[in-house]
Amino acid sequence: MRPFKSTFPKLIACFLALGLLCGCAGRAPENPPARQPEQTPAAEQTPAAEQAPQAEPLTALHLQAPSAPPSILLAHLASQERLTSLVPEVQFQAFQNLDQLRADMVKGAVQVAAVPTYVAANLYNKGLPVRLLNVTVWGHLSVLTADPDIQSWEDLKGKTVYIPFKNDSPDLIFRTVAKLAGVPEEGMDLQYVSAAPEALQMLMAGKADAAVLPEPVATAAILQGKQNNIPVRELFELRQEWGRVTGREPFIPQIGTIAVADLVDQHPEVIAAVQEGLKESVQWIQENPADAAALGEPHLSGLKAPVIQNSLDRTPFRFQTATEAREAVEFYFTKLAELNPEIIGGRLPDDGFYYTGE
Repeated sequence: MRPFKSTFPKLIACFLALGLLCGCAGRAPENPPARQPEQTPAAEQTPAAEQAPQAEPLTALHLQAPSAPPSILLAHLASQERLTSLVPEVQFQAFQNLDQLRADMVKGAVQVAAVPTYVAANLYNKGLPVRLLNVTVWGHLSVLTADPDIQSWEDLKGKTVYIPFKNDSPDLIFRTVAKLAGVPEEGMDLQYVSAAPEALQMLMAGKADAAVLPEPVATAAILQGKQNNIPVRELFELRQEWGRVTGREPFIPQIGTIAVADLVDQHPEVIAAVQEGLKESVQWIQENPADAAALGEPHLSGLKAPVIQNSLDRTPFRFQTATEAREAVEFYFTKLAELNPEIIGGRLPDDGFYYTGE
């Protein structure tokens, strides 16, 4: 791997793309979520011969994910025979920003995407007809420091902590956990930047006592620190601390998969293949990290496979259906909304948000 000064600028493009995972807070919903039409009484139902014809066969399926580790899941899914046997053309691409994704979904150019779960809720509460299919990544944030004297939450009192994306998920998760750990935000000097690379730069320059960073930025920071004799280390893995201070499992339901409602309603066999395929993709990544890193390298611009592989070892992939994950998702949304209700669009999404397999 090349020295820090030559490598770091090339990593910036990839790290900026990672803002899609944890820097995408939405505004208040402009429109209420779409509702399913009421059932027509049996006596008034249209005779079978006059009912609308079945949906046309699906000829193409377009998948999107941010330029970050979840893209590996969908890239692997796109090549699976269980999906290509149902749909002649399956394409995957990394999206650059959520505005692009939303526009593509509205015009039907993309049907399935990996997004932060709170982004899914925000889109739904704004009226975009999407369904949460599953949760696949369960926490990818760490608190890093290069100060050997900082060993606990108590040691962060009075310290300068750099955090990307004020009032977004890294900030809200960190403040929630810190408060429950006995260190309210008023007890620290919290400084906000617009992207994870800026927080990383402050840490490397000695201007930050600690920084909150997502994967794979956190892994890259540790590796770059070793190359430059800067003792960067992980102080906390926030999902572990989340579990400790809340008394729950050490998992945060951060990343999931959404599909447009038309695909869910008209092509349940495709959705079933997506669900089974992503379950297989999660297992494949866990069992084949080197191959997974190689698959991800073209989609994580600026990061090489060895760095990606190290990051995968620190990224908790776990497949749960939306129904299985709902309680954990709603707890997570509730905690985020205590500090910033608009991050989920002002309220918890209703039953229609969660794909049930029916």
